Amino acid sequence: MFRVVPFALLLLGGVACRRPLTPEEDRAQALDIVRSRVSVVEREGCPADVVPDRPAEKKDFTTYCDKRLSWCAEACFGSDVTACYSLALVLQDDKQTRDWAEPLFYRSCALGDMSGCTNRAAGLQVEKEGAAWRLKCVALTYERTCARGDPWGCAMHGLELVQGKSVPRDLKKAREVLGRACALGDADPACKAAKGLVSQIDAYERDQAQAPGTK
Repeated sequence: MFRVVPFALLLLGGVACRRPLTPEEDRAQALDIVRSRVSVVEREGCPADVVPDRPAEKKDFTTYCDKRLSWCAEACFGSDVTACYSLALVLQDDKQTRDWAEPLFYRSCALGDMSGCTNRAAGLQVEKEGAAWRLKCVALTYERTCARGDPWGCAMHGLELVQGKSVPRDLKKAREVLGRACALGDADPACKAAKGLVSQIDAYERDQAQAPGTK
């Protein structure tokens, strides 16, 4: 006797029989999604142009993409700021995929993640082409993310003020900016980096005060 199987059961059976992706397949699929969907602006634009006025709410990004990279890629292009930032960190850790982390940092920046803006600026800082444009963009990005409370933005903006390459050297302002890098506490890596720079400023100013001919 012919038995009619309900259509809903056929659908459920099809889903149940689908083989889960291996980690390698999941990663490859995530990369395919990123490669096919990132825009030219996300790859080449200056993050300072899209730094938002207010940070977006971001979930715990440290494990957000664990064992589901392709899901994260889809979610990122569905405007999930945590997915963009978390996936960017995963791709950044592998030299074969590192370049694809950069447009995701930019995208997370545009979606409201200040850390994404700062990270994209740091990526631009090590690129070799378009030096004049890059340096101006990087300095402006750090200044803007610092103004919006990003600790690493303040640490890097302070470094720019100490070095005086992209912006005029201003040690007094650098001290003030670096002090804002400790918003998350003394144990935060950005705060430690900032305190190291303040120590260098202290040492420099002591040497200047003790130099011959200094009143």
